[in-house]
Parts: sequence; structure tokens; C-alpha cells
Amino acid sequence: MKLKIAALIVILIMLTGCTEDKKEQVVIGNQLHIAYLKDYGWSIDRFGSEIKYAAGTLCDYKEHMDTIRTQGQMDLTPFLNQEVIETGYILKEKTKQYNQIVGYILESHEEIIGGNLEFNNEVEQADGTIRVDSGKITPMKMH
Repeated sequence: MKLKIAALIVILIMLTGCTEDKKEQVVIGNQLHIAYLKDYGWSIDRFGSEIKYAAGTLCDYKEHMDTIRTQGQMDLTPFLNQEVIETGYILKEKTKQYNQIVGYILESHEEIIGGNLEFNNEVEQADGTIRVDSGKITPMKMH
């Protein structure tokens, strides 16, 4: 019995040592992305997504690339043979018509090559799930 109590005390001591408050800075995006969005008047609420397109694969995503070209007004043709990374951030800002704005930043060789915004409506369903109705996509502009 004494062994069990001693083991319990040791475990409690170890656990209290693990609860030390260490405040770490949480980075929600790389500084280049944060500055890019800030230049357009936008700010990041949280990370949304990241897609890496290997060199030579952009043509495999024709529909998405057509949307970026037509609605986002960005031609990715010069980057067809390069890796392109598309990072999405849910932005803090909202508009009267849209309660979720996603800022997408495209980069190649660690340099931003452009960006666009997707204006969405986020709606809570009766069962508690969230449905996102995609809205328009526009080139990166001030709000």
C-alpha cells in the first residue's frame, strides 16, 4: 500500500512540473504573407489551406487555373514549369454581403507572384454543421 501511495506522489510531482506556463508565440502565417495582405488592407484571422503544385503540374488543374486566370485576373503561364504554392488564409474582415473572406497567396521560388480573394458566406445548419457557400473570386484589392 505504501508503495502505491509513494508512486502516486511521484506521479503528482511529475505532473505538476509539466504544467509550467510557457507562453510561445504562435505564428499564423509567414511574415511575407502577413505583409502582403496588410499592404492590401487585409489581416489574417487563421490559416486556411496550402496546396503545392509540383513543377509541370498546373495544367492538370485546368478548371482551377482557369478560375484564377479569369476571375482572379492572374496568368500563371510563366510558372507552368515551376513549383507553385497556393496558401489560403481566413481573413478577419467581413463585408455586408460576405461573412467569410479567404485570401489566397500564390508564390514560386519563395516570392509572391499574386493573390486573390474568395468571398463566401458561412452558414450554420440546423444540425450544427457549417456550410460554406462559395461566392465570387476577385484579384487582391483593398476592402
